[in-house]
Parts: sequence; structure tokens; C-alpha cells
Amino acid sequence: MLIDCGAGGQWEPSLGHLDSAMAEAGIDPSSVGVVALTHTHLDHLNGLITRDGRVAFVNLSRIAIAHDAVAGFVDEPHLERFRHLLAPVRDGERLADHLVARSIPGHAPGHMAYVLDSGEDRVLFCGDVFHVPAEQFARPELTWGYDLDQSIARATRINLLREASKTQAWLAGAHMAKPGIGRVVEDGAGFALRSLA
Repeated sequence: MLIDCGAGGQWEPSLGHLDSAMAEAGIDPSSVGVVALTHTHLDHLNGLITRDGRVAFVNLSRIAIAHDAVAGFVDEPHLERFRHLLAPVRDGERLADHLVARSIPGHAPGHMAYVLDSGEDRVLFCGDVFHVPAEQFARPELTWGYDLDQSIARATRINLLREASKTQAWLAGAHMAKPGIGRVVEDGAGFALRSLA
């Protein structure tokens, strides 16, 4: 299972290198059977297609997507070949033994997080809760112009940071600095991310 699949080479040249990252990690794209989308912005789903127009995951059998996000996917004509794979999910729905979908409203219609809980570790894959992490961890009240509803996005971000700090969960996000994952700690009036590195 893969959570989001990036820009797929459709945007800036610096984006869309999932294939080389997977190769570096020793992951064969044909092993991906499910892609779980956090939302339908193109930098999170265009990676379904390679730079040269092929299907990136030849054994893909399902695309998990929030019910409220299906319309955004269907509106993209270049993704028509994947529509039959859409599998709408709801808040709290289990996708696999240790993986649960979780609604994180504010950024985009149907914005969804995925919570991986092994019993020993908990990872919150939070999509686009953060866009400028260097500022939004220290001052989570700061909003971003691309959020559909800035007040709801703000509340979601603050609640997620409090939860991650309290539970010592790992937090992973699409626009967070490399390595893109870390533990949240309270830091004065705000928070900080302690990365793996």
C-alpha cells in the first residue's frame, strides 16, 4: 500500500521522482496494489502515471479515497483510466490490519489522514495539514492560501499537533522537510518536529 503518489513529473522538474525513490528503497512499483489518497490535488495523485504516460503501478487494484473527494478525482480527464479502481472510504474505516482512515478537514474536500498503529509505534500520515512547516509547527495558527477553509484547517492542525505530541506518534507529511517524518514535541507556545536524522 502506498499513501499518495506525488506529482508524477507533471509539474516542476524537481517533483515527480517517486520511481527513483522507490528504486533506491528497493521497492518494486508492481508490488503496490493499493494507493490511499489524502486528497485530490495533482501533486498527490499525478504519480499514478509515469513521466512517459504509462500506468505507474501495473498491479493496482484499488485507490482508497474519501467519499467527498471522489468528484475531484473524476473531474481530472487524464485519470479516467483509474476511475473503476476508486474505493471510497469514510472516517474510521480500516484499510488494512493496522491502517485506519481519518478525516482531517479544512485543506481540501475529503482531506484524509491515514493512521498506522503497530501497537508499538503510531504514524500519522497527514497529507497537507502543513505547507510551511518551519513556521506552522512553531505557530500552528498560521494558515495557507491553498486551504479550502482556513479556520477549519487551523483547528485541524492544532488538534493534530496536540494529539501527536501527547501520544508520541510519528508525524509524516507531504510538504515537510526531509526526511518528512518526525516526532512532535511541545516547544513554548507552539510545537517542534524532531526528525529521524
